[in-house]
Amino acid sequence: MTGSKKIAIHTTNRERGAAAVLAMMFLVIFSSLAAAMAIVSQGNLTTADSSLKINRSLAAAETGMRFMIYRLNQVTQGDPGAGTPGIKIREGEIDATLANDLWVDARTQLRDLLAADFQYQQGNTPFVDGESLVVPEIPVGPGQPQFSAVFTPHPSLLNENYDSAIYQRPPYSDMDPPVSNLAPLGPDWIRVTVTAFDGPVGSRIFRSVTIDFQIEKKIRFALLSKSRIMIGRNVMIEGPIGSAFLETNLANGHPIQMESDFVGFDAALDANIDALVVSLSDFDADGDNRLSLASAAERAGLPDPPEPLDYNQDGYVDDYDFFMAHFDGAGNGDGKISLVEIDPTTSDVNAQQLMKMIDTFGNPLREGYNDGFIDEYDRYAKIRGEVYVTADKLGWEDGAADPDGPGGVDGAYQDHFQGPIHPDFGETALTFDADTDAVHEFEPSDFDVASFKSMATDDFAAQAGVPDSTITEQVPFGAAHPYEYYDRPVYENITFDNVLIPLGTNALFRNCTFVGVTYVDTAVDNIDPNFNYAGMQEIDGTLKHPDRTAMVGGVEIADTKTVSNNIRFDDCTFNGSIVTQSPNEYTHVRNKLSFTGTTRFIRESPLTAAEIKLFRRSTLLAPHFSVEMGTFIAPEDSLETVEMSGTIVTGLLDMRGQVKIIGTLLTTFNPVSNTGPVLGETSPQFNTTLGYFSSADGDLESETPASGLGVIQVRYDPTLPLPDGILGNIDITPSLETYREGGQ
Repeated sequence: MTGSKKIAIHTTNRERGAAAVLAMMFLVIFSSLAAAMAIVSQGNLTTADSSLKINRSLAAAETGMRFMIYRLNQVTQGDPGAGTPGIKIREGEIDATLANDLWVDARTQLRDLLAADFQYQQGNTPFVDGESLVVPEIPVGPGQPQFSAVFTPHPSLLNENYDSAIYQRPPYSDMDPPVSNLAPLGPDWIRVTVTAFDGPVGSRIFRSVTIDFQIEKKIRFALLSKSRIMIGRNVMIEGPIGSAFLETNLANGHPIQMESDFVGFDAALDANIDALVVSLSDFDADGDNRLSLASAAERAGLPDPPEPLDYNQDGYVDDYDFFMAHFDGAGNGDGKISLVEIDPTTSDVNAQQLMKMIDTFGNPLREGYNDGFIDEYDRYAKIRGEVYVTADKLGWEDGAADPDGPGGVDGAYQDHFQGPIHPDFGETALTFDADTDAVHEFEPSDFDVASFKSMATDDFAAQAGVPDSTITEQVPFGAAHPYEYYDRPVYENITFDNVLIPLGTNALFRNCTFVGVTYVDTAVDNIDPNFNYAGMQEIDGTLKHPDRTAMVGGVEIADTKTVSNNIRFDDCTFNGSIVTQSPNEYTHVRNKLSFTGTTRFIRESPLTAAEIKLFRRSTLLAPHFSVEMGTFIAPEDSLETVEMSGTIVTGLLDMRGQVKIIGTLLTTFNPVSNTGPVLGETSPQFNTTLGYFSSADGDLESETPASGLGVIQVRYDPTLPLPDGILGNIDITPSLETYREGGQ
């Protein structure tokens, strides 16, 4: 038997020493790695903490900026709950002196408002430093970042370089002249810088945001009315519109009644538009009169797939898509429509005027302007802007929009409100229950025309001489349903200069020129219920109401034509502005201005540069007057045109035929049933009308003519200052394009 052998391994002391060295080396390496990982981890934590503080600081700064915008709005617009009365002025243009005064007022109110709201650290409260307002730190919340703010008028900014890159971009570069060291921003511009920090003392991180604000006074509407608004076919509006009409429970009591531009051309097209209206009433979630393909809720109102219905591929389906598909789809399908595609005979006046309205709308320098096609370059929208209605939606649909009358199954407001609305990004297309902050309301007392009256110094009788003739004329002129007749003196081919037209003139001015201010006088005290009716006559001259008289200024008047003014201007040129006295009541029979034929408003010599600038701010300032523009009977006549600019102020307004307005239309009369000239529940009959409607729609003066629908274009111009005399709030408005971030 073989015996087993044991094998022994012997290690020397030398070998044991080598193992120890290796062990220590690994220990050092692992320790170094652990230290490095700890350093990296600590660095990551520090970086994360810094990043968090940066984000929290920036968020706090932006919160502070939004808060300051809110507080500035309380100061300028007024807030009884906050104890701020608002800041109102009658001046329309804010010069350097006025801007300084307004800033001092706003700064004081803002300081007091903020001081009453917060407990500042160490007893600090907002304080004035030179021309600046300094707001100490305000915590966003307990244990949260804090922000502070500084408001400084631009002329007080230290060492500001207006030639720097900051000012080489809009809006600075778009100003006239562009901003530079030679043309710096004035005292109507306020720089607001909000700085926020996060973290304890010694490790705080700061971030700031800056926006330039402008002190201004604007009525930010293309059309603003206290009565119901009627927008017919062949009418386009660029800019917000607002209606403060509330009596939606009455027949035709639609706050805004609007017709599609594309009905009436073809029965099949009409059927498609009618079907769209039904879908809109059920599925249009935002009130823009179109269905969005990006909204699952709105897509549900369209066939699946809905994309083929979006003919112009803008992401929405509206009546314009059906119009394009009907005429271009049946034609060459090139994405644009010519007049021949709508009307092969090119003799249809309605087609010609629709083409003109869309193809010539907007800036004449834009691509596609007046190129003979309707296409994507024309950017068609019935209304390009927001719509504000003070009435509530349910009241409208249970009242005027209910075909069975109040109490039945609710109707749909879309049956009376058609055409696509395109608000700007972030804006709301249609707002019901709008408050007075959104829809401003002006009273007759808000208009002071004394400064214009003081300019009308020349004697009317000396300039007019003896009338050329006298005619009997219906009022309104050319209306299908006139309500009065006037024996008018006729003045022809006369140039008037800064003239005051006295009480009771009631003339027809034909082919006359008016230079400077044309001031139309009337009795202010016209609140007697019989003011409209005293002296009213039939076509044969007999009195309609022989038993009615009116008290005016404490005197009994048998014929109120003698203390009012009902005037027609035919083919007249105005090198200046028309201004009227502001009566206490709206009396549309007696106080009326009518513009017929070709009405031209120009701004040229012999006016001075200052006068040209002044008159451009308002073509017509006629608070509580009834104003008729255009024609009842000849909308196809190229000579029946009216063009105006600036803030157009009237009591109520009727625009028909071919009218172009660049500015703001503002109507002052608030019709309320059984009040003033409104007899019984007839307030919907007192309306602001753009275009043609039938008497069945509530426009009792008119019927839709057979010879065309005219072309009416209204564009809001934010660059035009208001005329003097309108009492209104100022704004201190953030110019969001000027936003920039910074650190500290």
